[in-house]
Amino acid sequence: MYRRTDSFTSISQFKVKTLCLSIWLMLAHSFVQSQDSSMGLTIDGVILNPTQGPLRIGIALPFHASGIKQNVLSDAMLDYYLGMKLAFHELEAEGLTANVSVFDTEPTDSVPLNQLAIKLISANRNFIDNNIIIGPVYEQNFKDLIYSPSGSWLNAVGNQPNLSVVNPNNLTIKTPIINPQLWISPLTYIKPKSQKGLTTGPFPNINFFINDTLRYKSVAKNVVRMFPKHRICLIIDAGKSSKPKALIYKASMAKSTSKLITIHTMKDGVLTPALPKRDSLLLVTCSDDVAIRTPLEKLLEKRQQCWLIADLSWFEDKRYYSGLNDEICIYPTVNFTDFHDTATLHFSKKFFATYGTEPSRFAFIGYDQGAYVGLSAMAFGPNFVSSLPDATYEGLINSIHIRGGGSAPYNDGIRFVVIYEDTPHLFSQ
Repeated sequence: MYRRTDSFTSISQFKVKTLCLSIWLMLAHSFVQSQDSSMGLTIDGVILNPTQGPLRIGIALPFHASGIKQNVLSDAMLDYYLGMKLAFHELEAEGLTANVSVFDTEPTDSVPLNQLAIKLISANRNFIDNNIIIGPVYEQNFKDLIYSPSGSWLNAVGNQPNLSVVNPNNLTIKTPIINPQLWISPLTYIKPKSQKGLTTGPFPNINFFINDTLRYKSVAKNVVRMFPKHRICLIIDAGKSSKPKALIYKASMAKSTSKLITIHTMKDGVLTPALPKRDSLLLVTCSDDVAIRTPLEKLLEKRQQCWLIADLSWFEDKRYYSGLNDEICIYPTVNFTDFHDTATLHFSKKFFATYGTEPSRFAFIGYDQGAYVGLSAMAFGPNFVSSLPDATYEGLINSIHIRGGGSAPYNDGIRFVVIYEDTPHLFSQ
């Protein structure tokens, strides 16, 4: 059986051509209104609040549905959407009622046509009137949607559109429409326009994905918390990006531990300076160079009391080190899932039963974010970010803890997930 990998992989031309049809099949159990990509596809729901109507959620992602060329994003975006859709449908039994519209921000191979699609989406009332918008992925698309001259929310601060509401005394009152109440960046850190630390747009914004500096600091904090008695050795390569990353780690870790933290450069299979001759070492790789994997494998085979924490970028392949015990390799990232966990196993089986394929990490991310958004909106309404308690939502592979940043709230809830060397195929056909 074909199993999707946990990375951005190129999809076949046939799969790209049939992506639009796949979206229709995914929505078969719901009433789907036939519209073009700028109009969106609609999933029906029932009333969440009789006075307000169903929660309106817009998902704007680069599905590349009408493209011919291979596109590395489409498969991942489809999985993300499927995971989120599954979370919303599960929450229907808990009382969530929402109309979810899906918009393709990159429908073709043509850049001018895709830019036109963005303009059409930004002018579409089906998009503008959503309470919550999730996406897009690219920062420029995000800015284009917000600041497009055709987007009617541009005048939200001054010349706002009005909604006529009849109160119990039969008096018509004009109230301003301010949508969306919440705009979420699911997979990219977006810094909104702000003044003196306050967002100036007509909506708040949540970054589910934090920028690299914040992510490194979060990882560093968790490393020290999990291994307070270990000496920490940061492994870098000779590249330009490796050492700056290690310096961020070292500075952050030094604030939380009195243990010595050293930086070691791997070049031609040799670490300089050499590792200290003692056990209970914690190795943190600050390198994306695949070439250092083999010498690290050999080193760890000899040093059984060394722990390896491999720092991976957001969209990279799963990297494991052969010949090691499961417990030795720990990855501080939300990208991957533990297939030995009962909750993730249950999700994988349900995902397979629903869609006929095993979930990639993007399906897990979409599911966790969808459950978080749905539960939060049920409890506190569409603009739930201002009412959330200081708590962490523990999803299948994501820990979501929203903190207020200088320009926008962001998630600092990254947690550790153990990666097993041979992730089994859970299903067969």
